[in-house]
Amino acid sequence: MSLRKYGWLFITTLLLGGLGGILVALIFDLDKLLGGSTGNFFVGLFMYLLYGMTISIVAQMGFFAYMTINYFAKTIFKTASLWKSVQVFLILFVFFDMIYLRYTSFGEGKGFGPYFIEPTLLLIVAIVTAYGKASLTNKSAWIPTTFFMFVVTALEWIPALKEDNVRTTLSMLVPLLFCNVWQVMQLHRLVKRES
Repeated sequence: MSLRKYGWLFITTLLLGGLGGILVALIFDLDKLLGGSTGNFFVGLFMYLLYGMTISIVAQMGFFAYMTINYFAKTIFKTASLWKSVQVFLILFVFFDMIYLRYTSFGEGKGFGPYFIEPTLLLIVAIVTAYGKASLTNKSAWIPTTFFMFVVTALEWIPALKEDNVRTTLSMLVPLLFCNVWQVMQLHRLVKRES
C-alpha cells in the first residue's frame, strides 16, 4: 500500500469517525443541543465530531494491529486452515466472555438475557460485513473479516463495556463500526496490484 493510499484511508476513516460522533450527538443529546443557543448547538456538535475522530484513531490502531497479527500468524501456523480455526475459536471465546464477564460485573441477581444483546448485535454486524466482503472479494475473506469485526471491535469497545450503561456503550460503538466496516471494506481496493 502506498503512502498516498494510506493517507486517503486515514483521512476518510477519521471523517467517518467524526460523522459517527455527530450521529451519536443527534441520537442521544439532541434535546440538550437544541436547548441552548445556536453557538451552543454548533460547539456541541463540534465536540462530538472530535469525540468520533478520537474513536476513529482507536479503530485505526486496532485495524493495523490486526493486520500485523494476521501477517505473523500466517507464518507461525503454517496452514491457513489452522489460523482460521484459531480465529473461529477466539470469536466464540470472546462472545462467551462478553456475556460472562459483564454478567459477573453487573448482573448478579439478574438474568443473563440483557447481556446477550451487545455481543449478538456485534456478531450480526460482523457476519453481514463478512458477507459483503466475501461477495466483493472471495470466500476466504469470511473468517478473517468476521474475526476482525467481532474480536477486534470488542477489544476496542472495552472502555465502554466496563460501564453498565446502554448510552455509553452505543456512543462508542457507532463510530467504531463506521470506521471498522469502512476500513475492512476498503482494504482489498487499496492493496490491489495494478497491472
